[in-house]
Amino acid sequence: MQRRNVVIRRLTFLLLAAVLALGIFIASSHWQVNAATGQSAQSSEGPSTPDRASGTAQRYGRRASERRPPGPAIDPYVRPEFAAEMRTLRPAILAAAQRHNRPQLSGMSDHDFAVVIALLMYNEHFGWFEERVRPVQALTPFYEDLQRQTNEAGFANLSVWPANIRPSVALEILRQQVPLPSNTGTLTAPIVVDGSRVRPDRYSSLGALYAAITAEITDPEMAVEYLAANLERGIYRAHIEGLPVTWRALAAWHNQGIVAPEEIRDNPTASDYVHRASAYFGKARALIDWQPPRIPDSKYLIDDR
Repeated sequence: MQRRNVVIRRLTFLLLAAVLALGIFIASSHWQVNAATGQSAQSSEGPSTPDRASGTAQRYGRRASERRPPGPAIDPYVRPEFAAEMRTLRPAILAAAQRHNRPQLSGMSDHDFAVVIALLMYNEHFGWFEERVRPVQALTPFYEDLQRQTNEAGFANLSVWPANIRPSVALEILRQQVPLPSNTGTLTAPIVVDGSRVRPDRYSSLGALYAAITAEITDPEMAVEYLAANLERGIYRAHIEGLPVTWRALAAWHNQGIVAPEEIRDNPTASDYVHRASAYFGKARALIDWQPPRIPDSKYLIDDR
């Protein structure tokens, strides 16, 4: 009971902090809009001096565009501590990709499958809310820890980091279940979560089972393993639907449990998730393609003694 009260107090504190950050964001956005409006009104009061771009456009007979130059919609920011953790997890990602990729069904190499795993790990680092409300990013580690504690207290089924997996989804993975389209049932697939010590039939309550699963899916290396196993389920699901396996399908599967391109387009959450994930491809490839420094062979080392 005391633990639940602590979790509730922390949740209240985090909620208040998030509201404060949102208020700061809204106030800042409102100030920027007013500033832009004032500047526009000021320029309309008198003759304006054409800038370099508009002058060039007039010189060559082109109409000056009022649009801003295009730029990346998403800043693929990664906290330094998470970047270091991902470098540590690289061997686990490569091993999990080799265990869970099904090249004959996915058409992917183990290398490309590892890139997808890393891509989704990076994408789960921040969500759309943290991207738009930057002050909240400082609270993200506390928010993640609170969700873990809430699950471990036995009265929640919240997604937990670093792979952002729900205990209920992890339970389906442990039971080797792949949901069929339109919730028509499940298919049993030969999926094994390497290193898991959770045996679902040994727990007296669902809360205790979820607490045990939460302890595994919040462990970074086990989170990678569960994520890879979930993507393996995505491969089977795409095969069931007769669809090609793409990184977009696997990303949408992890996020919303769908793989069909038309379903991804019609699902705003899935399409936004896939769009956000694309921004992290550079970081994911750089991580997987990174080669550790080579240690010279001992026979070439010089003994100064």
